[in-house]
Amino acid sequence: MSLCVAEAIHVTDQTRKQLEAIERQHSPPQRLVRRVRIILQGAAGVDVRQSAAHLGLSRSTVQRWRARWRATDGQPLHERLADAPRSGAPATFTAQQVCSLIALACEPPSAYNLVQTHWTQAALAHVAVQEGL
Repeated sequence: MSLCVAEAIHVTDQTRKQLEAIERQHSPPQRLVRRVRIILQGAAGVDVRQSAAHLGLSRSTVQRWRARWRATDGQPLHERLADAPRSGAPATFTAQQVCSLIALACEPPSAYNLVQTHWTQAALAHVAVQEGL
């Protein structure tokens, strides 16, 4: 029975330095470090089974990230290592609406002729609707 050989991972010297810098950082998210290690091991020629065993991950995880790395060639490094978009309901509010609500909440309620000293959810929603946010 022959073993399937994984496709090689190609990493430029500059990209390798960036990946190693991420791996050495003191507080990056662990999922990011895991992904970096998967790519670095693939670039070093470590096969999928060995990489999965060494990192304590499933083979499918290692294969998935190696495939994603190859598929996103030419994109910025942070995008190549980022989570893929997930399915689900679309956002309820736009980014501009969120910023407007935060700005409104930073204003004192008295600026909107309210006698209370702090915002309540109901009062904030009422003023937001009045202001057309």
